[in-house]
Amino acid sequence: MTSSSSFRLSHFLFQPFVRIAGLESLLLGLAAVLLAGWVGSLSGLHFDGVLDVHVGTKAPPLWLFLAEGIINWLTIGIILYTAGKLLSRTSFRAIDLFGTQALARWPMLLVSLACLTPAFQRFNAQLIDAITKMGVDPTKFAMPGNGMDAAVFGAVTVLMLACIVWMVVLLWKSFSHCCNLRGGKHLAAFILCLLIAEVASKALIVRLFNLI
Repeated sequence: MTSSSSFRLSHFLFQPFVRIAGLESLLLGLAAVLLAGWVGSLSGLHFDGVLDVHVGTKAPPLWLFLAEGIINWLTIGIILYTAGKLLSRTSFRAIDLFGTQALARWPMLLVSLACLTPAFQRFNAQLIDAITKMGVDPTKFAMPGNGMDAAVFGAVTVLMLACIVWMVVLLWKSFSHCCNLRGGKHLAAFILCLLIAEVASKALIVRLFNLI
């Protein structure tokens, strides 16, 4: 791979908003968010917070899995838009920020696809069953015995964490690029907004769960 092609790949993975914004990023981003929710519903994977990924039950209806992604996107989008209006000295379009914030969540689609792996599904089911039977006492807990399934489960878990970090980087790049904000002070403001959005989105999604 040449240095120029490596640069283009890096730009695509971590700086896509230089070329993709506005309505295009909004449509692509929402498609990725909804597709991740639909694929997640096949394995019981919940994006139940701006930064949260949990494998639970398949019992909730499909609309809840889809709603989780929309709530996460809108929550962080509204909070960052408000922060951008307060902090930025330049004007910016709402559709650019909301569109690129949606697109920044596309790594979650990789997570939802990885969780469809049969080995991951088997080990996760055994893990939940073991926890249910033994409780949360670590002295009584025994890991399921299939080594290959455990290795796949571990690899998918590492991928989840990597994709969450990747998504956070993209969320920051979107905010920084659209609102023309740089530097440590604005990064600190972004982190604060992210934490507020996490709490708010979690509360909204828990409320939805309670309505089922």
